[in-house]
Amino acid sequence: MRASYRRSRRRNGLEWYSRGVRKARLAGFLFVAGMGFGAWGQDPQPRAGAYLPDFGLQRFEVGAETANIRTACIGSTERCPIPSFGLGVGGALNLNAHFALDAEFLMTPTASTVTTNAYGGHAMEMMAGVRGEARGRHYGYFLKAEPGFFEWSEVITEADFVPTAPVPFLFSFGGRRFFVSDVGAGFEYSPSPRVRVRGEVTDLIFRYSREDWTNNLQPSVGVYYGMGKTLDWSPPVYAAQKTHAFFDRTNVVLLTGGALADTADAITTQRFIAAGDREDDPFARPLVKYGWSGQIAGMSLETGGEILGMYGLHRIHQRWVERLVPVGLAVTHGILAYNNTKLSHRQPPQ
Repeated sequence: MRASYRRSRRRNGLEWYSRGVRKARLAGFLFVAGMGFGAWGQDPQPRAGAYLPDFGLQRFEVGAETANIRTACIGSTERCPIPSFGLGVGGALNLNAHFALDAEFLMTPTASTVTTNAYGGHAMEMMAGVRGEARGRHYGYFLKAEPGFFEWSEVITEADFVPTAPVPFLFSFGGRRFFVSDVGAGFEYSPSPRVRVRGEVTDLIFRYSREDWTNNLQPSVGVYYGMGKTLDWSPPVYAAQKTHAFFDRTNVVLLTGGALADTADAITTQRFIAAGDREDDPFARPLVKYGWSGQIAGMSLETGGEILGMYGLHRIHQRWVERLVPVGLAVTHGILAYNNTKLSHRQPPQ
C-alpha cells in the first residue's frame, strides 16, 4: 500500500508542489516584501516616546504549545491508528518589532496503535525558522517558515524470513526521520505586557524525495512569556484623521479583483473534483470536497478573514501590507485557476 501511495505522489509531484508550496511561498514573499516597505510606508502617527514600558517587547520568549499533527490517514478515514494531538515547547528570539527567530519541539503523548514501515510509535517535530509580523499594542498578524525534521519513534526497519520460526517473519524496529517544512500564517494576542497567545494554521510539507511531496494541514496554539531586555519599540496609535478610509477606491478595487480570481479558482476546482479527482491544497480540502456548498463556505470564510485582517493592519498603519493582502490572494488564486485548466489528466484518489 505504501509503494502505490508513493508512486501516486511522484506522478503528481508537480501538482502537489504548485498547489501547496507555491501558495505559501508567494504569500510569504509578498508579506516579507511588505514588511520591508512597511516602516517607510506607515502613515504619520503620534508617538508616546521611545517605547512604552507597560507594553514593551522583550528580546526572548519561552512557552508551551499544542498542535493537531495531521499526517497520513488522519482526516481521510474514520478510524486512523495514528495519534494527532501533540504537546511541546517553543522559544523565540525577537530581532526587532517585525522579525523573530522561532524554534519548537512537539511530540504526541500517545503512540500509534499500528506499526508499519511508514509510521509507528510517537510522532516528533523539531523545527526552527523565521517569523515576520505586523504588530500593534495588543495584537499582530504573522507569517512563518520553518524547516526541520519529523520523526516516527518506532517503524519497521527490516523484515527477515525465518521459515522454521513459529512466526515466519521477524521484524526489526527503529526510528524514521523525514525532512519537513512548515509554512503558514497566524494571529497573536497580548493580554498583558509579557504574555502572548499565538494561534496559527500551517502546511506541514513532507519531503520523501526530490519529486515526492505531501501537504498536511496543522493548526496549533501556544502561550509564550517574554523575558530579558525590552526592545526599543513604540506601538502604533490609530488616528483616523491621519490615514485613508478603509473602504476607499483602492481597497474596493483590490477586493473585487481578489473575489474574481477566487471565483475562477472555485469554478476550475469544482470542475476537476466533478471529474473524480480531489483537492490537493490542505487548507481548502476539508470544505471543497462537499461540492459548491463547501466551496462557497470556504470562499466566504476566506473573504471575511481577508477583510478582518486588512482592517486590523489598517488600524496599526501598515498600509503597504494592508494592500498586499488582497493582491497576494488575487495573484495566488489566479495562478491556481490557470494551473487547474492545464491539468489535462490527474490520477483519481487511491
